[in-house]
Amino acid sequence: MSKIRLGIIGLGRLGKQHAVNIHHVIPEAELAAICSVVPEELNEMTSQMSPELVTEDYHELLAMDSLDGVIIASSSQQHCRMICDAAKAGVRNVFTEKPIGMTLDEIDEIKAAVTAAEDMRLQVGFNRRFDQSIQAAKKRLDEGYIGRPIQIRMINRDPAAMAEFIIKFSPQSGGLVLDMLTHDYDLARWMIGSDARSVYGLGGVFVYDGLKAVKDIDNCAILVEFENGVIGQFETSRNSAYGYHSEMEIYGSEGCIRVGTEPTKNRVTCLNKEGINRQCAEWFFEYWEPTFLSEIQAFVDCIREDKQPLVGLVDGYKAVQWGYAATEAVRERKVICM
Repeated sequence: MSKIRLGIIGLGRLGKQHAVNIHHVIPEAELAAICSVVPEELNEMTSQMSPELVTEDYHELLAMDSLDGVIIASSSQQHCRMICDAAKAGVRNVFTEKPIGMTLDEIDEIKAAVTAAEDMRLQVGFNRRFDQSIQAAKKRLDEGYIGRPIQIRMINRDPAAMAEFIIKFSPQSGGLVLDMLTHDYDLARWMIGSDARSVYGLGGVFVYDGLKAVKDIDNCAILVEFENGVIGQFETSRNSAYGYHSEMEIYGSEGCIRVGTEPTKNRVTCLNKEGINRQCAEWFFEYWEPTFLSEIQAFVDCIREDKQPLVGLVDGYKAVQWGYAATEAVRERKVICM
């Protein structure tokens, strides 16, 4: 069988990683086209991988009939326009980083465009579903290991070392909830198999005063009632002094399942007269790096086997819907019904 020919739009941190994985790690795939508005990124990838098409205009990439799929790894503000243009161009297989859109109007526009494009397959980059430990936890949960799920608790903390970047990036991110917690919500609704019924939250600026000027926050806690009765607790922070921390616990009538209780960098434990020390992961990219390969491998497999992705249009749509409701709940300090 011939290789799956892919093109990438956007060659920043994640786009570059996807390009490397396709070119060097996934034998069934071929990096046939790249697009970026940053010449240095194009030059670097071209010298390493020699793709067939190198362009600064993503419309040229979408027009390539020989491509089997397109990966959108551009800035979040461009996702809606590019997804809709891909649908209009007849691109059947599209992978996009989250969020699919930055506003409720955008996600409605995307839903209409993708639905109107017959047989279009859209995979959304909620990479945590592809983590091996999380998939193992999902299997035990579905097998009834903890009985009836009662609560799901999610922790998501970015390192304080990224303070300057966070303040600069905030105006383009959509805010703390939409940027960070949609990952947790997508994972939670997949794990327990239910959408949210209502959401309430508290949050504010506790550390980074610079966020006040852009009307963003650096810490919040959100309480979610799911339609199946499960209680969801979501806690996030942008100023973790010890590094990156992502944790999940599902508590049920007969036990609990935990993933990431200690955000360790590796399995090394050091002991001396000052006590026991284990290094923490420094950044989300380091912690989740294996999942970036797994999600693109899954995208390739969906194209080869003509099957639907694990996380698709509906998942991306519902995550943004929830993100806006949760943002309003935190801002207004009231319960928002979904």
